[in-house]
Amino acid sequence: MISTLDDSSKLWFERLFTRVGLPFWAGVLLVGFFPPLILTLLGYYTYGVRTDFTGGVSLGVPLLLANVIYISFSSRYIRRRVEELEQYALSMGVDRSRIRTSYLSDFRLILATWVVLLATGVVVLEPFFNPAYSLVQNLLRELLYSYMRLLQATFLWIFLSSMVAIYEMGQLPLRLKIFTEDRTLGLKPFANTSLHLTTIYVIAIILTFPIFLYPNFAVELSLTIFLVPGLFFFLVPLFGLHKKMSEVRAEKSAAIGLRHSRVMSEVEAVGEGPLGEGLVNELLAIDAIKREIHQMHDWPFDIGTVARLTGILGAPLVATVLAAYLIRLFGV
Repeated sequence: MISTLDDSSKLWFERLFTRVGLPFWAGVLLVGFFPPLILTLLGYYTYGVRTDFTGGVSLGVPLLLANVIYISFSSRYIRRRVEELEQYALSMGVDRSRIRTSYLSDFRLILATWVVLLATGVVVLEPFFNPAYSLVQNLLRELLYSYMRLLQATFLWIFLSSMVAIYEMGQLPLRLKIFTEDRTLGLKPFANTSLHLTTIYVIAIILTFPIFLYPNFAVELSLTIFLVPGLFFFLVPLFGLHKKMSEVRAEKSAAIGLRHSRVMSEVEAVGEGPLGEGLVNELLAIDAIKREIHQMHDWPFDIGTVARLTGILGAPLVATVLAAYLIRLFGV
């Protein structure tokens, strides 16, 4: 599916790059990376402020570059994936006027997320990362990193709001596919998008709080603060789709159950006599339909997808956190 995003649906930095005549990759480097880099070096060498990610420059600057590139491209990619899902919802008979996703690119909501992120940094995270700093020093440090926090807030908002958008689209009156043709009723793209975007989010959080390089309680706390809500938002659209699929399955089961009851009453009326060919064929058809209904999925994905997601995300994440605890425990 081809993206049809108009200018108003693009993210604020996409519009900014276009306005100054920069291709996206150049804008990410010149407008996205260099301002945080200058502020990072200024704070570190002039005021002795610890850098993001590791506290030092040697690893802090490369991680800064990696984070800016990753969250910028990922934010744009997430917006486009949601737009592709809009097109898919339209193909399932949804009226365009009922699909509202403009809030994903709303700069006012991004600014609100930015304020919350700054407040979380000053009040919750900074006291753990830099316990020797006073409140004023924490405020000054967040001020130096305020532009980077804006980029991070953009990514955080676009991910969280995309999960809400997927949920809302899944609740629209979709023209579901026939269950004999598609066990997921055509809802699998919604779940796949949710799984894919959550993968992107988890990688971003691990890249922001690199526990594999800088294991301590502050990083572990940060991972918990940002991963738990992220995984919760991942489940929001899935439970909505699960409810829709369960309702369809119950509806189909009830309908075929009524037909089965009617046919069985005819069988009882025959008594000990032989069943007619039409009655036998109808019983066989009902049995086949019941087996098809039984094979319908309750969730919009298969077990293989869940297993792959667990292997890709769950195992490395658990191993990383466990390794960090062992490093702290034994002082390796």
